Amino acid sequence: MKVFMQKSKSRASTERILITMTWGIGDAIIIGLSAVDQITRNDPDGKIAIDLLCNHSQAELLKEDPRIHQVIEVDQRLFPTSEAGTWKRGIFLPTEVMKLAEFLRNQDYSAILPYICAPTFFYRLHLPILFLNAWESWKVILQMHSCQNMPLQMLIRGMINKYFGKGLQDLEAEVPIPLYIRPEHIQQARHEIEQIKQNAFILQEQSQLLLVAPDTSSEITRPPTRLLAEGIAWALASDPSLVVVILPSYTKRAASNNLLHALAPSFPGRIFLMPAEPKHSLLELAALIDQSDLFISGDTGIMHIAATTKKIKQEFREELLPRNSVKIITLFGGTSPAWFGYSKRAIILGWGRKEQARFIPGMSKDSYDPKGKDLFDHISSQELTEAILSH
Repeated sequence: MKVFMQKSKSRASTERILITMTWGIGDAIIIGLSAVDQITRNDPDGKIAIDLLCNHSQAELLKEDPRIHQVIEVDQRLFPTSEAGTWKRGIFLPTEVMKLAEFLRNQDYSAILPYICAPTFFYRLHLPILFLNAWESWKVILQMHSCQNMPLQMLIRGMINKYFGKGLQDLEAEVPIPLYIRPEHIQQARHEIEQIKQNAFILQEQSQLLLVAPDTSSEITRPPTRLLAEGIAWALASDPSLVVVILPSYTKRAASNNLLHALAPSFPGRIFLMPAEPKHSLLELAALIDQSDLFISGDTGIMHIAATTKKIKQEFREELLPRNSVKIITLFGGTSPAWFGYSKRAIILGWGRKEQARFIPGMSKDSYDPKGKDLFDHISSQELTEAILSH
């Protein structure tokens, strides 16, 4: 366990809240940062200290946020994951988790947001739980099955509001989620993009950079190469100003190379592949997306990073400030855009597939086996092209 102090606890602080979340990058944003933002909105004087329990990757994403008091980094393997049989870790606690529970009990928390499936662990903390009642939970289930737009971040915000004695917010609303980065991240991203544009066979001042993330952690959310390649190729043929940069793959490692080989022969000097090493940090990646003109991905953690509103702690000269203007295009297969999408921030392709209205894979993709089925066959490459070329 590692504990990182973000800022000193204010003398005026009267209480502390602990936020826990599942272990994905997207979870750190849609659960963790949504909760941090909503607590801050209800506590403008900063009297509440906010701690987050997270893994190493999530800690990397949260480390610049001045609203967070402590980041408590733990090994995610101590808790249940998507792997078969790991549910036992939430019931029969390992010695390391018992020590963690003792440490957290001594932190004098006023409440906890319990988003890890570990009931015995939370029971041992003896803390008030932020939760929805039975009627509120049933309402959420009904909305999910009817595919109504119901962003998960608003559910989290509603749970925080209940703690402050307020009613649940309209679950169809979306609120910008701040993500703090550094000016150096913007500076590096601008330099990388300028280098790419200089190497492109297009006048630099006329080019638009389209950043593509072809890989995700699951085939449930990973758009097929054919769909991406055809949609992007038609856009490249229609708009000579486009330059495509493909992000490296770390789960299905062939995904990025497959897309490169599908596009590069027809569009020489306009298709580039980012090297896998040295690997960008998550905040560097956030800045790179921010400084791009367009961004395309499936439902993945990088999509959640793209949808955040980038912020910097202090004022800097204009060229080192985030743009927050990248056009985001998200392709949804088996997971629910009503639950995980950002309809006000992104162009969403793939609404209405029947699998999206189920609990699995709509909300929880990890235990679903598509058995070779293409969960993106309801999206045409022409739709993707039109989204890229739209203004």
